[in-house]
Amino acid sequence: MAGSETRVRPWVDSWTLVGLVLLLLPLLTMVHELLGHALTCIASGHRPSELGAYYIECPSTSGWTTRIVAMAGTGMDVLLAVLAYLAWRRVERPLPRLMLWIVFAVKAMVAAGYWMFSGLTNLGDWGPDVGGGIGPLPWPWLWRAGLFAVGLYAYIRVVRLSIRMLIAMLGGGDQARRVKRQIAMTVYVVGGVGAFVVSLFNPHGIVITLSSAMASSFGGLAGLFNVAYSRRCDLPARDFFIGRHSALVVVGLLVTLAFAAVLGPTIYLR
Repeated sequence: MAGSETRVRPWVDSWTLVGLVLLLLPLLTMVHELLGHALTCIASGHRPSELGAYYIECPSTSGWTTRIVAMAGTGMDVLLAVLAYLAWRRVERPLPRLMLWIVFAVKAMVAAGYWMFSGLTNLGDWGPDVGGGIGPLPWPWLWRAGLFAVGLYAYIRVVRLSIRMLIAMLGGGDQARRVKRQIAMTVYVVGGVGAFVVSLFNPHGIVITLSSAMASSFGGLAGLFNVAYSRRCDLPARDFFIGRHSALVVVGLLVTLAFAAVLGPTIYLR
């Protein structure tokens, strides 16, 4: 790449970053819905009736089966976040390391955010109601308060760890701070706008858009603002460089379009 070696470090090409987000976020959403909810539904001896981009319908379940299916998406998020963090600690190349950081930050924030959201609103996968993960338990307000507290504590820890991971990759200084802001806000904006657009194709209307797509993207990833605007670090800058990867941009766009075209309108399995 002509002139790339003379660019200031750290550096991440903007188009490559957008392509990376367009590639990863639909795949991460499918991990939650398909490998979490849908696979658990099948493993429990039932069959999903609807596979949507941001929801799964698993009819004929009851009791603990319903609750386990509801909680399985978040469980898969936690598992993937842990694996991404462990892999991140072993990887040195900039592009794979950034990919693993995005996987960790997105999945860990979404998981902790689900606990906070369900505790605050009594909605979502972990709500203490008949269809929620906790289920109808005594003193539901106490359970909701505890769920919110656990989610808030986990969310704060995840945000702080995400900041430390970026500092380990980028170092400190004004340029590193700009790249850190670029990464965090690109993941937030591109991921949120993509989720909003894809959710508009769902057959159940604005409820899915607000309670699932928007809650998990613009809401669940709000901690990326803390990452983007965290305090200045006085460490030296690191030699972290990611140039233009045009193929990644194309593949990311194609994956997002396929995600919108196939799962956006919902697959019916009746």
